Amino acid sequence: MKKAEFKQPSALFFSLIAFFAIASFGAYWTQSTNKSIINQQQSLLSGLSRTQASVLERRLSAAFTSAQILAYEVEQNGGDGEWFPNYAHKLIDSIGGIANLQLAPDGIISDIYPIEGNESAIGFNIISTPGFEKEAMLSIQNHRMFVIGPVALVQGGVAVISRAPIFLNKGTQRELFWGFASAVIYLDDLLEATQLKRLESEGYQYNLSRKHAATKDTITLSSSLAPLSDIQASTELVLPVGTWTLKISKALDKDLDQRRVTGYAVSLIVSLLLAIALYAILIQPLKLRTLVKEKTAELQDLANKDPLTGLPNRRFLQNNLPNVLQHNQKHKRTSAFIYFDLDNFKRINDTIGHDVGDQVLIIVGERLTKLKGQSDLVARLGGDEFGIFLGEVSSEHQIEEHANRILQSIRAPIKMDNREYLLSTSLGIAKIPEHGDDLVSIMQNADMALYQAKLLGKNQFSFYSENMKVNTHNLMKAENDLSLALLRNEFEMYYQPQFDLHTNHILGAEALIRWNHPEKGLIFPNDFIPLAESTGKIIELGYWILENSIAYIAKRRIEKRADILLHINLASRQLSDPHLVVLVQDLLEKYQVPAHLIGFEITETSILEDVHLTRKLLQTFKNMGICIAIDDFGTGYSSLSQLKNLPVNLLKIDRSFVMDLESDPDDRKIVEAIIAMAHKLNIKVLAEGIETREQWKMLANFQCDYGQGYYVSKAVTMDEFNNGKPIVHNDS
Repeated sequence: MKKAEFKQPSALFFSLIAFFAIASFGAYWTQSTNKSIINQQQSLLSGLSRTQASVLERRLSAAFTSAQILAYEVEQNGGDGEWFPNYAHKLIDSIGGIANLQLAPDGIISDIYPIEGNESAIGFNIISTPGFEKEAMLSIQNHRMFVIGPVALVQGGVAVISRAPIFLNKGTQRELFWGFASAVIYLDDLLEATQLKRLESEGYQYNLSRKHAATKDTITLSSSLAPLSDIQASTELVLPVGTWTLKISKALDKDLDQRRVTGYAVSLIVSLLLAIALYAILIQPLKLRTLVKEKTAELQDLANKDPLTGLPNRRFLQNNLPNVLQHNQKHKRTSAFIYFDLDNFKRINDTIGHDVGDQVLIIVGERLTKLKGQSDLVARLGGDEFGIFLGEVSSEHQIEEHANRILQSIRAPIKMDNREYLLSTSLGIAKIPEHGDDLVSIMQNADMALYQAKLLGKNQFSFYSENMKVNTHNLMKAENDLSLALLRNEFEMYYQPQFDLHTNHILGAEALIRWNHPEKGLIFPNDFIPLAESTGKIIELGYWILENSIAYIAKRRIEKRADILLHINLASRQLSDPHLVVLVQDLLEKYQVPAHLIGFEITETSILEDVHLTRKLLQTFKNMGICIAIDDFGTGYSSLSQLKNLPVNLLKIDRSFVMDLESDPDDRKIVEAIIAMAHKLNIKVLAEGIETREQWKMLANFQCDYGQGYYVSKAVTMDEFNNGKPIVHNDS
C-alpha cells in the first residue's frame, strides 16, 4: 500500500493555517499572562492596603477615643478642669501616639498637656477661626465629634486633630454647651507607625483621604510624591468620626508593555518556526508519525504531572496506584498512605501573595521528594494538599518515624527575599490493607484521620481508626435529626421568671428552647445550639424561637394576662442576617405585639465579632422600643468605652459571679462595681443564678435592679409559668 504524502501546495496551505493559529494563540496567551499579573498585583495591593489601614485605624481610633474619654471626664466633673494635667498625662501614657490633649471652654483653648512647645496655641478660638467654624458648629449642633486636618499648627508641625463637643447636664432641659476636648496627632508620627513610606521607596504609591464633615469635599491627608496608578486597591477605615480611605497602587505600565512586545515577538517567531517545521513534517509522513508519537507521550506525561512542583498529580495516582495496591496485596506487603495539607497556608496567599505561595509549594515538594524511599510515591493532589504512598513498611513504628520526618522537614524555616516563613502540617495516615484495599476507601479514611489531627491542635499526625467513622456517622445523624426536628416541630419553649429584687414582682422571663427528641428525651440548648451554629441551621432555628416567643406574648394578651417583658437570645450568626430587622417587624405586625414587650439578649462575644454592624443593628431595635440586654456580662472583653457607645438597656451579670457571692469578697467587689458602673450609664442590671435568699439580700443592698435564678424558679413550660405563684420569702 502506497503511503499518503502531501504535495507542496497542500503542505504550504496547512503550514499557513498553523502559523496564524499559533500566532493568535500566542497573542491571546500574552494578553492572558498580563491580565494574570494585574490580578496578582491587585491581590497583593489589597493585602497591603488592609494591613496598613488596620494600623492607621487602631492608632486613630485610640486617639479619637481619648478625646471622647476626656470629654466624658469634663462632663462628670461638671466642667471643672483642675484634674486635667494629671489625667491627660495618664491618658497619653496609656493610649500612646498622641502629641497633646486640649480643653477649650466656649471653644477657646485654655489648657494643653503637655504645655511645653504648645504655649502659642493657648487662646486659639476654634469656633470663630476661618476654616474651622463650619465643622465646629456642625459638631455642636449634632453632638458629634469632628476631625480637622491635615492642618499647620500655630505652634509648628502638621497634625490631625479630633475634637469632641462637651455638654453639661446632657439629656436634660438644662443641657449646656461647655466647649471642646481635643486630641492632636502629628501626621508624621501617624505615618511613622505604618510602612507607607517604605512602600513608597519600593515603588508603590499611596493616598490617605477623608470627607469634610460640612462640605463633603475629599481632603487628602497624605500621599506619595508620585500619583496613584491605574492598578490600585483601597480600604476604608471605619472610625468614630466617619470613614477614611487608604489607596495603594503600583505602576506596571512599562513592564506590561515590555512583556506585551516581547510576547508578540516570541509568538511570531515561534509561529514561524513551527509553521516551517510543520511544512517539513507534512512532506515527510514518516517523520510526522514519529513526531506525533513523541508529542503524545509528552502530553500524557503532562497530564499526569503537576506543572508547578513537577510531582505526580491526582490523576497519576488514580491511574497507577490501584495496580500497585493489587501487586502488594498479591505479595502480602504492608504499605501506608499519608494524606496532608499545610496548616494555615491560605494566610500566605491572602497576605503575601500567590507568587510566594507557589514558591513555598515548590520548596515543600522538593523536601518531600528527598524523604521518599525507593518504593514510595509523593504526589501533589491539588492546592496545598499532598499524598505520600509508602510502598513497603514493616511496622507502625516505621510509619511514625516517616511521619515525624515529614513534620520536621515542613517545620524548617523557608527563607525567601530576606524573609523567613514558618509552616506546619497535619498528617492523616491510613494503613494498607488494614484500613482499606482500594484507593477510594484509603483516601477517605486518611482524610478522616487528617481531620482528627487538626482537631487535636494541628502540627501532628493521626492514624485512622473505626471510631473516626463512627464519630463522622454520629455527626451526620445529629445534623439530620436537627433538620427533621424543625420539620416535625419537636422543639418547645420554656420560660424562666425574671423578678424585681425590691418589689418581689415577676416582671418578665427569659425564653429558652428545649428539644423533645423522640429517642433521647428532653435535650438542653448547650447540647444542640453549637451543632445548629456549625451547620447554619441557627438562622432557621432562631426564626422559630422568635415567632413562638412573640406568639406566646400575643396569647397572653388574648387571655387577658398581665403583660411581661420576654427576653429572647440572639446568636451571633443571626446578627449578621440582613433580613433580621424586617423579620422582627413582620412578626410584631403579624401577632399585634408591642415592641416594648420583647427584649433581645446578646453575648459580649457576639458584639465583638463586628462592633460597628452590631451597634447599628441594636440601635435600630432600640429605636423600635425593644429592650437590649448584654448577656453573661463580665465573662467577655467589653470595655467601658464600648459599653457607653452601645444602645444597651440592661446588663445581665453572669451567674459565675453570683454563685460565690456569699463567700468570695472579690466576686462581691466585681458585682458591686458592675452595678455602679451600669447605673452611671443609666443601664439597669439583672443578676443571673440567684439560688439563695442571702444572695438576693446582698444584691438588693448593692442596688441591683432585677434577678433570675432557681431561688424563684427554673425554666418551666408555658402552662407552669402562667400558673406561677407570687414570690414569698421565709426570713424567719
